[in-house]
Amino acid sequence: MTRNMAVKPGPKELADAVKLRLKRARSWLGKSRKAGSSMPPDLDAQFIFLWIAFNALYGNRRRRDNAPPSHVGRTTSEISDFTRFLEAIEHVSGGKIATLLSRSPLAVQAGKVLDDPFLDLDCWERWEAEGIRDRQQRLTIPWKSYGGHSRTVPVFRQIYTLRNQLLHGAASDDSRRNRESLKHAIPVLDGVVDALIPLVEQHRAHIPELHPVPFPPSTGDSIPFNSLRIRKKEP
Repeated sequence: MTRNMAVKPGPKELADAVKLRLKRARSWLGKSRKAGSSMPPDLDAQFIFLWIAFNALYGNRRRRDNAPPSHVGRTTSEISDFTRFLEAIEHVSGGKIATLLSRSPLAVQAGKVLDDPFLDLDCWERWEAEGIRDRQQRLTIPWKSYGGHSRTVPVFRQIYTLRNQLLHGAASDDSRRNRESLKHAIPVLDGVVDALIPLVEQHRAHIPELHPVPFPPSTGDSIPFNSLRIRKKEP
């Protein structure tokens, strides 16, 4: 069944789906903050865990009969998913995330994310097309500046580039080249995820595609996973 043919969930189904999404998101948000409290802070882990927390809120499972055939298609669909989610949140909350990103202390960090050419996919495509590898030369080429009313989606499109670099092995662990990007993106992502959790809980009936959750846990009284293996070890 494709997404457009999905049956609208009842109140209990939606409540259960949202409860599970929030539980997952809170768990990864907490894990990210633990990574950030280490000495020195593990920025890579902190960022990755934050994106997982965000993904737990908006993510949708890709159905095989509707899966895009190319990597570009998957990327576009992923961006569409979180864009649709964020736009719905902004609509029902009166732009609370945009307001959060425009006020201190996150305003400066969000501005740094938006102004980073190394988080702009258009810049990377141009550098690749023109064969530009020198960092200083890359910085001398003009890139687009953001002048829109709401920062929310543009900020997350930039952060998504950093997400791809880390999760797809396009950066080294603790690489010095993306430390600045991470230092600006992490507080933005942490603040937004923290704000999204109560907004999703409050406005769940007006946010599309919160149900069903991807890979829901099993229910019922069947034997728990791994229980047979555990029993074999018992004397």
